[in-house]
Amino acid sequence: MKNIVTTLFLLLVLAGYSQEVLSPLTTNPSLYRDQLQVRAQSNLDSTFVYSFGTLSIADVWDDFSVNKFVKYPPNYTDGNVTSLWYYYLMNSSNTLPEPVTVKYCDSTHAKHDTISVVGGIPSTFSYYFTPHSIWVNDLTTYPIGGQLRTLYDECYVIIDSIIDGVPDPTQDTIWYTSTPDFEQDSIHLFFANMNDPNQIWVDNSAYHNYRFAVDPWSLGVVTFDGVDSTGWPYNFGNTNAHGEADVLTSKPINLLGSTNDVFLQFLYQAEGHGNMPDQNDTLLVDFFLVDSNEWYNVWKSTDYFPWMADQWDTAFIVVQPNFLKNGFRFRFRNYASTSGALDHWHVDYVQLYNNPLFAVQPFKDLAISYPVNTLLEDYTSVPWDHYQNLADKNDVLIDTAFLHVYNSDDTPTNVGSDMYLKVDEGVVNLLNYNIPNPAGPSPWTSNWELGVNDFPYFVQINFPSSYVDAPNDTMAIFNVKINANADVAASNVYTVNDTTTFQQVFKNYYSYDDGSAEVAYGIQGSNSQLAYEFNAYEADTLTGILMHFVPSVTNVSNYIMLLTIWDDNNGEPGNILYQDDYFTPHYPEYSGSIEGFRYYQFVNPDYASKIPVPQKFYVGWEQIESQSLNIGMDRNTNSGSKIRYNVGGSWLTSSQQGSLMIRPVFSTNLNYTLGIEEKEVLEEKEYSEILMFPNPTKDIINFSGVPESATIAIYDMSGRLVYQGIEDRAIEVGHLESGLYVVDIRDAVGVSLFSEKLIKE
Repeated sequence: MKNIVTTLFLLLVLAGYSQEVLSPLTTNPSLYRDQLQVRAQSNLDSTFVYSFGTLSIADVWDDFSVNKFVKYPPNYTDGNVTSLWYYYLMNSSNTLPEPVTVKYCDSTHAKHDTISVVGGIPSTFSYYFTPHSIWVNDLTTYPIGGQLRTLYDECYVIIDSIIDGVPDPTQDTIWYTSTPDFEQDSIHLFFANMNDPNQIWVDNSAYHNYRFAVDPWSLGVVTFDGVDSTGWPYNFGNTNAHGEADVLTSKPINLLGSTNDVFLQFLYQAEGHGNMPDQNDTLLVDFFLVDSNEWYNVWKSTDYFPWMADQWDTAFIVVQPNFLKNGFRFRFRNYASTSGALDHWHVDYVQLYNNPLFAVQPFKDLAISYPVNTLLEDYTSVPWDHYQNLADKNDVLIDTAFLHVYNSDDTPTNVGSDMYLKVDEGVVNLLNYNIPNPAGPSPWTSNWELGVNDFPYFVQINFPSSYVDAPNDTMAIFNVKINANADVAASNVYTVNDTTTFQQVFKNYYSYDDGSAEVAYGIQGSNSQLAYEFNAYEADTLTGILMHFVPSVTNVSNYIMLLTIWDDNNGEPGNILYQDDYFTPHYPEYSGSIEGFRYYQFVNPDYASKIPVPQKFYVGWEQIESQSLNIGMDRNTNSGSKIRYNVGGSWLTSSQQGSLMIRPVFSTNLNYTLGIEEKEVLEEKEYSEILMFPNPTKDIINFSGVPESATIAIYDMSGRLVYQGIEDRAIEVGHLESGLYVVDIRDAVGVSLFSEKLIKE
């Protein structure tokens, strides 16, 4: 267990008190897109009720190279969806609904009372009206249930008084017709049968990803940490919170009739590119006992220590005979610090199988273990016009690339002959060639050796570098697919993980990163400077900078940042080509969306709005305070040699491995949203710059960039709507209770434009 502040301290110690700072993430921005799917419903109307088909033992295998999580919610019109209406008031046999016009009261509000007072002592005699037997359903919980009730048409109480034998001539009547006890109501429930055997997992709090594990055995893992399925901490703002966090539960499995040799086997790793668990940060496995309808813990990880980080271990769990029933389930869960994206465990190659030898068996599989994300030598993306203007495009393409392949068999396997690289643009097939076997030159052989293989393939002469579409093209996106294979099928039992795909993007920016942040990077020191080197294909004009700041230990969104551009001076930042002034500074801005880059424009009136730069230049900032500003760092690519920082008068090169999520944007016919021509942007408002501030707040939240006719809604964490308005610029929230809320902004047709959590102090 650790809190997020302690984690930062440990990272500083490991860094030798350097002015460079790596911080853990408070949230996981890659999960923000799921926020609205997990919002609780205030009632059952129009909600889904899910049922899950039963899996067989053969179905339960997942190396997480593809998504086998049940996808919520389905569309109402899907073929696996049916619906039923349920009514509040039914006839006595619960077969027909009562008319919508009925109004009933129970015996407390439908009667004739006679109150007799003798010697000061009252007695009440009640006479009831004509009764009806009505079935009353509870529409607030599922399964829908109810009971037979005696109700009355009359919704009033008549009171007669007799005092010492003398009737009171006035009769009191209390009416309840305006607020009857029972009125007809209904709900529409939808039933989704999620019986696809290719979908194994019924919940989604654990994170399916391709980026957090180190040396994975296949493409993809599932990661357990301290943030929920929306990417936010389970206990936001409580730095000492610790407890049960993520859960990953299987569908029901039919083990009835199985022999006593059923086993669950999986791989697991601590930390990876995430945060190291402590002794109390445990990964556990539970089995569900059908007979008692209860979960039982059957396995937990041993204590981990820093020297054991990134090690893959195999868990092998016997399924005892009393669990061998139809409806068996198993689940993973973890205990972690629930104040941030901390205490990471990664799980891979989960499988349930029969094994009469009662021993751990090899996985006997060949799999690509790391995704490929670029065919360019230095960048993951470059401006399309810069690439097109090159005299020899092969100069910037990778000569020899490497495919990382893991062989989990117990013997080496021959390399297959049908490995290939395919490139297309949409439906146009631009390239399809077999990757040759480089068995001749050392150190490569014709085998997939045990463990990790770095298999070379060649790009320069094969990529469609001469491809040109229309002369006014402003961007191009190529779909790339690379396949590995083995000659021996028995050594490669799963082929789904033999292929990796990605998009080679040419838009209007340069990038080193893959679009995801695993840690936050920054420097410490007042008036310190951070510069990121870029060597463009040609001199051109910058229109702005895309940057992805990530929430970490401290909210730094109020710290001043002077955006700065430098030219090159013998391998380090030289003359300032642009810098904000103190009257028009910038601030780190957090995004509420996946890969949420914010666009920073040049606003200092002493400079032009577009900045000419030479081929080699640097972008970054000068910070006023000593606090680290926490730019996102991608640990799956490495451009650490391009990072410079200055904290004491001289420029130093970063000692960290990773790529900063900073992307210089050049002047083309694309605007910074990277897909819309500038002339189109002039005709419609840009929605990506919606801002909400301050956050946290005590009384008022302000908005900027909200388009006309957009609806702003605020929900509490139970899903209850607490505010709704049209295109408001400031909202009073002082009356709301302290806590966490979700702000949701949608356009006039209901498309989501903005979703972010709000902290009400």
